[in-house]
Amino acid sequence: MSYDRSTVDLTNCDREPIHIPGTIQPHGAMIVLGEDGLVTFVSDNLDSFLGDTNRNYVGAALADVVGDKVSHDIANAVARAGPGHIGGVVLKARLADGRHAADITAHRYEGRTFLEFETPASADDTEVALHLTQSLVRRVDGLKDFDSLFRAVARLVRAMLGYDRVMVYRFLHNGAGRVVAEARDPSLTSFLGQHFPVSDIPVQARKLYVKNWVRVIGDASFVPVPLKPMIADGEPPVDLSHAHLRSVSPIHCEYLRNMGVAASMSISIVVDGELWGLIACHHNTPKLLSIPLRVATELFAQYFSLHVAAIEHRQQKAAAVATRSRLDAIISGVDSNDPVEFTLQTRLREFSSLIASDGAGLWSRGQWFSFGVAPSEAAIPQLIEMVSAKAGRNIWDTQDLQTEVGDQDEYGTRVAGLLAIPISVSSQDFLVFFRSEEAHQIEWAGEPRKAEDLTETGMRLSPRGSFDTWREDVRHKSLPWTNADLVVADAIRSYVRDVMLSHNDATEEQREKNEKQRNLLNSEMTHRVKNILALVKSIAIQTGANAESVNDYTQSFEGRLRALSFAHDQSFSGTEGGELRGLIDAEAGMHRFSKMPDRIVVDGKPVGLTGRAFGVFALLLHEMMTNAAKYGSLSVPSGKLEISWRVTENGDCHLSWVESGGPEVVPPTRRGFGSNLIEKTISHDLGGSVEMIFAPEGLRSAIVLPASHLRTVSEQHQVSRETTELAERPLDGLRVLLVEDQSLIAMDTEELLRSLGAEDVAVAANVEIALGMISAAPPECAVLDLNLGTSTSEDAARELSRLAIPYVFATGYRDSSTIPEGFEAIPVVRKPVSEKSLAAAMSKAIDAASKQSRADMEID
Repeated sequence: MSYDRSTVDLTNCDREPIHIPGTIQPHGAMIVLGEDGLVTFVSDNLDSFLGDTNRNYVGAALADVVGDKVSHDIANAVARAGPGHIGGVVLKARLADGRHAADITAHRYEGRTFLEFETPASADDTEVALHLTQSLVRRVDGLKDFDSLFRAVARLVRAMLGYDRVMVYRFLHNGAGRVVAEARDPSLTSFLGQHFPVSDIPVQARKLYVKNWVRVIGDASFVPVPLKPMIADGEPPVDLSHAHLRSVSPIHCEYLRNMGVAASMSISIVVDGELWGLIACHHNTPKLLSIPLRVATELFAQYFSLHVAAIEHRQQKAAAVATRSRLDAIISGVDSNDPVEFTLQTRLREFSSLIASDGAGLWSRGQWFSFGVAPSEAAIPQLIEMVSAKAGRNIWDTQDLQTEVGDQDEYGTRVAGLLAIPISVSSQDFLVFFRSEEAHQIEWAGEPRKAEDLTETGMRLSPRGSFDTWREDVRHKSLPWTNADLVVADAIRSYVRDVMLSHNDATEEQREKNEKQRNLLNSEMTHRVKNILALVKSIAIQTGANAESVNDYTQSFEGRLRALSFAHDQSFSGTEGGELRGLIDAEAGMHRFSKMPDRIVVDGKPVGLTGRAFGVFALLLHEMMTNAAKYGSLSVPSGKLEISWRVTENGDCHLSWVESGGPEVVPPTRRGFGSNLIEKTISHDLGGSVEMIFAPEGLRSAIVLPASHLRTVSEQHQVSRETTELAERPLDGLRVLLVEDQSLIAMDTEELLRSLGAEDVAVAANVEIALGMISAAPPECAVLDLNLGTSTSEDAARELSRLAIPYVFATGYRDSSTIPEGFEAIPVVRKPVSEKSLAAAMSKAIDAASKQSRADMEID
């Protein structure tokens, strides 16, 4: 449909467009709707689900194909899933003729709606799905190290889903993978501990694993079912990136068959947006996974990925803390009058002990110092030139210097591997660790090479045919640098930059203050991560315990996670909480329609919430809005919701919630997790109260938020909704002055300014340089770091004000006490600066300057 699959082999499989195969797997059928809601494509086997209708579906309305009720249920499922590619589910749908039933998933992507039809799940599958996520979460939650976690997950997934082999597969830093845990049928050969080459999972396949967390191949020998009609010239292909039925590359199917695998399922492990590993499930006979089980598995994958991330971050923090402790010991007694180069040089032996290595070197300001195993002096210039090009400002490593440099005489035996750490933000200076050759063996699951087969059209590269253990003798390379080595290297880089390179002009008192601040930030981060994981666990368990169906569980769980995510993002945005109206508008926006702008009325003066109150109220608001949409006034077009608030004399905020025009309200007969969350979180977490009156004409609620959890939102620091909408590129073509004494922060802020349209950005590290730049070539606007070490940018601000040049302050402090007197009206952005907050602040400053200029002209 979209490309010629017959030309695919291992010479081009890394470029195979597997997201647009034009075919699906035969255990289901597909309908694709256009933006107008009409059928644009159908799979060739659709009649097997609808009956032999002997008709042309393309161009028909969905209701005419599947029936009015199913069409209505699908529309509701898509609406509940929200925007984007998140799928909605309709179970046991009775299709048009009433004689055929199907489980249906629906998702939107790139303007199209994709409907996937599969055989209805059995009652047993539905029952298992309701308890699958809870069981897995409860059993793995207490495991705090990778080895025990992976072993348990492999056993549990095999027990719950019944595959012959379940492997936990972890990617290494070089892209290859290693089986770190396995549960299998005793008759199967073990792959535990074996490696798989990076070519086994091409780059485009890894991207799809991040988009689609559960991937099922029911039969590795399946015959693809095409989508019809064929794509017309110039028409965009049908992108099946998020479709569960998407057909599979013939190379991958051949690869599975060569392994003796008839069916497979993969569960993605995604950490920080990157594919960290896979849970790979293999079966010796064809095997399908029903939609309820697949949905439950995907929810577990999301929780499991969070758990893996938490363990990894905890291990990295422990390694970093241990390294910092050893670094403290290394530099104890350093004379602050000594040059930095001398300090590093005299302690090079101690630095080399931080990471398992055979020697170390220091390249600083064009000079080379070394200890232990190191290349010859003559080889250093070429080596540093190569390292500078490869590393830049990042840590860089290799176990094969011989190949990287191309010098067989210098590298490959005594010096074979290198780890380079940049230690300066202003020059190409490096701390380098070396390793000697370490002849060793790697166990591969089959020989990691491509086989050539003679075909009618010539030689063709084929997947590996054997997966028997194959041992490779590794020569002229060092042992690889591990993730633990890289974590220690990053701690060294941060320490050297933040402490050692600043000790010449820092007092002992200042160094102690910096260390306390780092410990405080680390403690706060640890506290927040633990709280978030505990809250996610509670939401998963409580939602499952009160769910009536898989669909109910999915929608409730995902909705609560979205509300939690919004509150979490706001709490880290540098504003210590958020504004009440903004939170309400964000949630209400999902239920407003352009034809009914007054469907939800929000009224109240600006009120700020602390970070704690913001997170609690975000979850409460989501529950109430969801209930209104499911059962209350927002469940019908004629319904209306009015939300208003006022601040009383004692400082408390009294919020009123009034629904009207909806179905007649009947008081609930039981209390679920949502009801308890609404009524108890405000009282338990904030010391406030919630009163709910289930009047027949509509729900009425009175919510009290105590004054201790409110904060003042100054009118002059408010950024209007109109300003925010106009602030996407407020600096188009402008010349901007940036005053910032920290070079790394200056680089980041300069990139943000250019992304907002700035044509030229002049950077000054202190006030004297800034005043000179203003005098020589006045900018059109400016960003001033308020605190510049021992001084402030106040003098530069006064000069910009005198010249009527708009500017904003940037500061890392969380209150307004540091703003100098007379500058209270200047917009402030908090560090770390985000693109959105900077755009809004710059728009406000430029708009204020423009209004002042017009006012001055009218006076003249």
